[in-house]
Amino acid sequence: MNFAIELALPIAALILLSIALPFVWALVLPEGIPGLIANFALSALVISLAVFAYFLTWHTARNGLLIEGLLAKPGAYWPFFLGWAGKTSLFWLPVLVLSVAAQPRRWKDVVW
Repeated sequence: MNFAIELALPIAALILLSIALPFVWALVLPEGIPGLIANFALSALVISLAVFAYFLTWHTARNGLLIEGLLAKPGAYWPFFLGWAGKTSLFWLPVLVLSVAAQPRRWKDVVW
């Protein structure tokens, strides 16, 4: 197992994604509390889907039998991969909360 490629780079990418996504969503979402909540929810959803896709490709690349299992029972592995997405939230969720909390400083129309 290569530490830099299989662990450090994905964690760094998740942290960068959790910093950048709220600022991207802030460009299209309205200012205010509902926009802030939507910003957090959409950012968390996109990051969770990215983690899900990463673990799915990582496990299928290592285990050819997993591909056969996925084709036979597609829904059987969802809890496993969603569990891993939840475990990695320990890395990216605090950064996402801080990044979303910084959004009201950039509001021009709505006062916090």
